[in-house]
Amino acid sequence: MSASAGTGPAQNGAHHVVKRRSLAELVNEFAAVGVSLDTSGNGPRLLVEDLESGDHIFLTPLELASLCLATEEDREDWIRVGNYRESRDPSFGRERGPGGNGVRS
Repeated sequence: MSASAGTGPAQNGAHHVVKRRSLAELVNEFAAVGVSLDTSGNGPRLLVEDLESGDHIFLTPLELASLCLATEEDREDWIRVGNYRESRDPSFGRERGPGGNGVRS
């Protein structure tokens, strides 16, 4: 389900008002995302939406602080998703051997 980046009533029929302010669109040759501040929940959070697929995620202050504390290895693993999994992960598509070591048996 894709979230709208505008301000308006929620789609679930309740009287809850979605409070959202668009902050930026970030685009390069690899991705295009929209970033909005959402204050509809229990506290403020960022909405990050993939502008090509419509997929989205809400990030709380705790999750954003965790991004700052992540290691370079952690961040490299985040890139190994979707279309980039096969090209970045040398074990992608391999069968696990009897010892679970990623070697074909």
